[in-house]
Parts: sequence; structure tokens; C-alpha cells
Amino acid sequence: MKTYRISVKDMVTFLYAVGDLASQTKLRTAQEIGRKIHDERQNTYGIHDQKEVHVKTEYPYKDYLLSITGYIDGLLQRENSIIIEEIKSTSTDLSLINEKTYPAHLMQAKVYAYIYALNNNLKSITVWLTYIHIETKAVKTIPKRFNFSQLKNAMEEAVSDYLEWITLYEKHQFEKAQSIEGLTFPFKEYREGQYHFMGAIYQNLVRESILYATAPTGIGKTIGALFSGLKAINNPKQKLFYLTAKNAGKTLPVETVELLKKHGLNVKAITLNSKENMCLMDEVDCDPDICPYAKGFYNRLKAGLEDIFVHEDVYGPELIKQYGEYHKICPHEFALEISNYSDIIICDYNYVFDPRIRLIRYFEEEYYQPKLLIDEAHNLVDRSRSMYSSELSLDVIETLIKEAKSIKPSPLSALNALKKHMENALIEEDVEKIKLAVFEDIDVTLLNRIHHAMKKLDDIIQTQKKHPKRKAILEGYFQLAQFMRISEYFTKAFRYTIEIKDHQPIFSIVCFDASTPIQETIQKKTKGTILFSATLQPIEYYSHLLTKGDGKYFEVPSPFDPKRLGLFVDVSTSTKYNDRQFSINRIIDTIYAMLESKKGNYIVFFPSYHYMHMVYEMFDHTGYSVMLQDREMTMFERNIFIERFKSQDENAKILFSVLGGSFSEGIDYIGESLSGVLVVGVALPAFHKLNELLKDYYYQEGFNGFDYAYTYPGMNKVIQAVGRVIRTQEDLGIAILLDTRYNAKKYRSLMPSHWQPHWLEEEDLMQNKLETFWKNVQTKN
Repeated sequence: MKTYRISVKDMVTFLYAVGDLASQTKLRTAQEIGRKIHDERQNTYGIHDQKEVHVKTEYPYKDYLLSITGYIDGLLQRENSIIIEEIKSTSTDLSLINEKTYPAHLMQAKVYAYIYALNNNLKSITVWLTYIHIETKAVKTIPKRFNFSQLKNAMEEAVSDYLEWITLYEKHQFEKAQSIEGLTFPFKEYREGQYHFMGAIYQNLVRESILYATAPTGIGKTIGALFSGLKAINNPKQKLFYLTAKNAGKTLPVETVELLKKHGLNVKAITLNSKENMCLMDEVDCDPDICPYAKGFYNRLKAGLEDIFVHEDVYGPELIKQYGEYHKICPHEFALEISNYSDIIICDYNYVFDPRIRLIRYFEEEYYQPKLLIDEAHNLVDRSRSMYSSELSLDVIETLIKEAKSIKPSPLSALNALKKHMENALIEEDVEKIKLAVFEDIDVTLLNRIHHAMKKLDDIIQTQKKHPKRKAILEGYFQLAQFMRISEYFTKAFRYTIEIKDHQPIFSIVCFDASTPIQETIQKKTKGTILFSATLQPIEYYSHLLTKGDGKYFEVPSPFDPKRLGLFVDVSTSTKYNDRQFSINRIIDTIYAMLESKKGNYIVFFPSYHYMHMVYEMFDHTGYSVMLQDREMTMFERNIFIERFKSQDENAKILFSVLGGSFSEGIDYIGESLSGVLVVGVALPAFHKLNELLKDYYYQEGFNGFDYAYTYPGMNKVIQAVGRVIRTQEDLGIAILLDTRYNAKKYRSLMPSHWQPHWLEEEDLMQNKLETFWKNVQTKN
């Protein structure tokens, strides 16, 4: 007989939930309000009453022994009688609610009553279904008396219906476990270093520990990580999260899952995308009175889940949208529900670490046991800081005031008070003159003004659903809400700033160090985390800024013949900001040398768009195919642009690009699609007051502030750009680094151990060096 643990709440919600969709933000808010209302109600209990009473029963049914558990909100004694109270907070008019309005609520109370009556040998029992209105705090109690036979019948009906789903899900779990146990590596041989990389991942996931793993591109990190991660899963609560920094990074893990499925793996895998990318409406507005896919979402969810679970295994965005359209349910929220029953979840870092959008069910609750595979983990330092930062412009408040003039009840008083406070702060700190004011403490009065304005705006959003200005109000409200959400995390690792940016006053919460919340998420909410990349050096930098120094380190030496990469370091020319005008000729001559040494596709990476355009405008395009990165490219335009670059032209091709962007990371240029790169400068982040404050913060924390704020982030971008050239053991290519600073001991020490650089001075002829490299390497092949 199989034992299966069931939460009362999960069972009745799955079977009987009805109603409209609430956004995750509203769900989070509702949970917080609900807890508070529960506490207030329970604080009125008498001396003999009990709250949060744990109940459990072993329920045999067919081939299962079900362990059914839950917590009764209130176990009350009234006139020698026992009462089970189920408390629910609601914004619905209490006069519209009866015992049939929300079937899941009454069924939850009945199941609790059944378990309690069974355990205490009661023939009958009273249930109170108590609704408390969120705004008015009015209370409506619906009393119901049930005999044991009625409760037993209700329990059998619920268990029978739920087991139809559980049997289906358990069958998949059994088949998944069997397939993982029998799964063999899909290739005849491991690439050099791959086996040890996989072993380190498996051991650390089984031990539920943290591992930083550096492995060169081309050894098969994705297949190695997913294969080892699957082998480490040993119960249905464990889910494998594959986290990526960019949308483009999701393609390879999906293809890898498909490959493993062809070799016998039986799993359910889902790719999560943003709400904007998944929405079926012309505009994103999740209010049930606006969106038909949010209206009655839970009424149709169960049918949608069963349909897609039975018929599909790999849930991509387009497939989910098709099922969402068919079942008339929001694809984004549908995808989140599907993830409950998926084994592999492929998603952006944000879904795990960003406090504004992370998945509550996995990272703020206790049931699931996520295991994380974090790809391109070198990106997580900057991304984590941005996740815990937020900004609010005065222009947003002025727009809200303009749009709200015709709306009743008017929020203008609250908005004008907020605007006045912001304007006063600008004057008091003389921000127009100094451009940036920085504070170690956040402005509590500003937060109070924002909170008051949000309450007024929320009233409008809930009541003025057809108002033509609703979209503008909603957008402003969300910006206020995000600012308030991030303010909850403000510590000494944050700064509050007021600045003039692009002629607009901006009020910001700036995170310098997100290691505390990142570490807490990893340590408390996951069962093993692997952070892997081709570039995690120096490891102390990454481990301190992500997990406060926790975690082991593992490195796979490069298996590639270093002679297949012609690495030339030109230390003849300074590219420092004040010297850039004098560097242009050397850069252009180097580009010509690349293009003339061998026809192929080349990329020149610059530290800024301005510098890029300075060189581009002086470069003679005649005889070459020239492409220029555009700062404003959409994802669709970027993908077309990349494919165009990878193609072969009659002429040598050169792409002018910027370091750290989408063309220098996360893209495979295999074979003839890329012959070489030129990296101009050392990619130091821009020198401005905030980066200087970041540097000072790191010094205060005991680190080398300049290296942590400038040197290491910059060199990481350089190494990533060079890494685009050699992606497989068959690849050949050149990489040129141009800057006098590469001659310094610091930069030499940060170069990967497998690099074999050729050092060039001003008198060295680059074209001769490159032609010699191509001649020698092609002769050997």
C-alpha cells in the first residue's frame, strides 16, 4: 500500500476552488492581510479555545494510505459543545456570501471536522464558516451542523476525486523515477573534464550544499548539469530549477531536456516567461473585470491542468498559450500552476531571487525542495543588486496627478502631498546643482506619503474599471508598489539617493550588496545550489557577493588546445577616457589587420556606445560588410541581427558592439560564424559617484574596493568576450586585447590559466602576426 501525504488545503483548493485570478502581488498582499485578520480574530478567543490546532489522520483508500494533515483555525468550546471555525478574509460584500459561494472553504472546514470527529469519536459537530470583511472588519459567521455520516461521505467524495489526479501524478512520478534510474549519458564519451564536473555537481546536490563551478565553454556544462541534477532527485517534492540570465539562455536547456527524453527520460519540464510575453490580450491588465482569461480562472484551471499534463511533457511558452486560449485561462498564471507538477523549471534568475516577482510557492513556503542550477552565474552579482534596487521619478507622480484630475473619489490630495514632499527634498538638498544626493537612511516620510497615495489609487483601480485613465493609474501604482516593496529590505548595504537623470528628478533605493537575501534564499529555501560559469575568478569576489563566502569551489581545466586561439595583447595604446581620441587610429589599423589576415566574421567590442561611434565614423567601410549594434534593439530584432551576422558574406564582416551586452555573452558562435574578436579597453564600469560609493562600501566591508567595484566586473566582461571565439574543440580563432593596462600585474593575474598571450608593442605589425597565426594553425589542421 502506497503512503501519500495530503494537505487538506491543497486537496480542497485543487478540487473545489472557484473564482477569479488574483495577481501574485495581490496574492502576497492578501496573504499578509489574511494572517493579520486571522490573528485579530483568534485573539478574541476564550481561555478554553484553541487556535492553529494540528490534525492528522491515516486514511486508507484503495491502494493508498493517505496521510491527511492540516491546521484548524479555531477549536472553540461553547456550552459544552465543540465548534470548528474556519476563518476567511474577503473583500466581497458579506451579504453576497453564503455557504455555496466558495465551495472550497466549506469543504476545508468539513474535512477538518471529519478528522477531529473521527479522532475524538464524535457523532456530530458544528462548523463555523467565518468571513471577515477586509475594509470594514465586519464579521459574518455561517454555522452548519453535520453528523459523522455526512462528514464521512464528503470526505470519501473528496478523496475519490483527488485520487484520480493523484493516481495520474503518482504514475508519472514512478515512471520519472524509473527513467532517471535507468538513464544513461546520451553520448558515447564524456568530453574532457565533463565527468568530473558532473560528479562535483551530483555530490553537492545530494549533500544539499553550495558549489561554485568554473568550467570552460564547450565541455557540455548544460547537459552535464541537468543530467547530474536529475540523478540527485529522489522525491517528488524536489524540483530542479535551471536559472538563466537572459531569455536566449533558455533555449539550450530545453533542447537538452528533449535530447534526454529521446534517450528514455520521462519528465515534465516547463519554461517560465514574463507576464508581458505570455499575455493573450493587447494590453496587460489582470483585473478579472477587464481580462476574460482572469475572470473565472479557477473555475477552469483543473480541466486545463489535467489536459496539458496528460498530453504534453515539455511546456514551452507557445504551447502554454495555445492551451490557455483553448481553456480560456491566463497563460502566465497557468504556467505557474503547471510548474507545481513539473520536474524541471527553466526560468530567469528573477523567479527565485527577486523579492517583487519570485515564486511564493517555492521560495516563501515550506512544502517544495528546490535544487538550483544557476547558469552564467557571473551575471548574478549585478543582477542581484538590481533586483533589490528601485527608483521613482517625479515625472511618474506628475503624470498620475494629470491623469487623475477627472476621477472620483479623488486621489489628488494624497498625490499632491507626495509631489510637494519630493519637490521640497530637491530644494533642500540642492539637487539641481549637485546632481546627486546620497543618504545612508531612507526617507520615512516619503514612504508614508507613497503608502497613503497607494491606498487612494487602489480604491480607484478597484472601482473605476472602465475609466479611460485606468491604464495610466495602474502603471503609476505598480511603480509605487515596487518602490515600497524594495524599501522593506533597506539596510546598511543600501543607499537612498535623489538625482537628476536625463533632466528628470529620480528618487532611488540603491542596493550595493544583495548577498544577505541571496544567501538566505539559498540556505533556507533550497536543497542544494550549483553556480556555474566559464568565468568565476577570483572566486572570493563571487562567493562574498552572493553567499557571504559560503560554498565550495571546483574548477575544470580547459581541455582545448590553447594554440587554437591566437591571443594577442597589444599594450601599446591607452584607451583611458582622456586618451580615447588618440587611440582611434591604432584601433582602426587593428580592425583592418584582422579583416585582411583572413576573410571571416569579426567583432570589435567597445566599453561604451560613444566610443564605438567615434571609431565607427572614422572607419572606411569599403570592401567590407559592416554591422553596428543598436542600443534600442528588441529581442526579436536582436535575434535576426545575430543570425545575419553568423551568415557568410562575400566580404570579410565586422560587427561594432559593446562589451557586456547580448553579443558578448550567452551566444554560441560556432565554426566559421566567428573568426575573432578585438576587445578595446579593460571594460571598467563608468566612473561616477555611485560607483565610487560602491567602492567605498566594499572598502568598509574589508575588501579591495576598487577591484570589487571596477577591476573584477570589467575583466569578467573581457573574458566573456574572448570566450565567444573557441566554443568547440574544432574551433579556431583570434582574440586581441588592446590597452596599456593589460601589462599590469593585476590584469595578468586575472587572465585564465589556459590563455597563452602574445605581447605586442607599438612597433609590432599586427597583420603579420595574425597572418602567421592563421598559416601555422591551418597547416597543423
